[in-house]
Amino acid sequence: MVVDQLRYSTDGTLEGLLTALYIAFTEQQEPDNILVAEDLQAALFNSDIPIITNIEQATAMQQRIIKSIGEPGYEDIKKLYLADDMTRGGVAYRYLRCTLPRGSKSRNDLANPAVADAELIIRQVQREAHYMQMFVRFADVGGGLFYSHITPKASVVPLIMNHFAARYNVQPFVIHDSRHALSGVFDTKRWWLTDGLPQSISQTTVDEDKFQQLWQRFFKTIAIPERRNPVVQRGFMPKRFWGDMCEQRLPYTRRADELK
Repeated sequence: MVVDQLRYSTDGTLEGLLTALYIAFTEQQEPDNILVAEDLQAALFNSDIPIITNIEQATAMQQRIIKSIGEPGYEDIKKLYLADDMTRGGVAYRYLRCTLPRGSKSRNDLANPAVADAELIIRQVQREAHYMQMFVRFADVGGGLFYSHITPKASVVPLIMNHFAARYNVQPFVIHDSRHALSGVFDTKRWWLTDGLPQSISQTTVDEDKFQQLWQRFFKTIAIPERRNPVVQRGFMPKRFWGDMCEQRLPYTRRADELK
């Protein structure tokens, strides 16, 4: 027997998700999932409802979340929104349906499947943000601007910008997430998000290429060939990040190799 599913489709913004959640709770509907419109595939026996983003409704939903389960609860919803998991909208709805009536302590009730499902996705997003803090590599692209290219499995640029803005607070930089077509821009005073890649980004400078070669030489020189363990290395530094890490990307040599 095929069960009819109720699905909402949004414009893909956080405000769109909050609007969909507001409508679900206000009209006492129970959507099985809340999807971005372009991810919504037509299927038999599904009821698909397009949601038009409404800032007032989104704000009201935000305030209700904060009042019921606090700022940390609202941060949970934002992290669910940033995930790549296609079920995140439905998970967010079921998480709120469980926690809103019970208060902030219910966020820790991992015995509840709705909370456990949300926690699993939230941890995946947090782990991806942690990876980015470790593996982001900046390159000098001229004019005093530094650039980093990343391809995370979640749209974590909003989560990592505070970290890098505090760490490099005198250095203008851009972190570009090509997978999610999003960039974080920092001008030494504030940071903001923008779609795609700013047009000011060009090729790396000659000095930058030399610095990368020096870093590669250092990376190989300190290695101990006899203790090489690719499995352990991939555990600490997953291979999917290597393409954006200069020490793994460019060819390099060291004097000891040349003498062999």
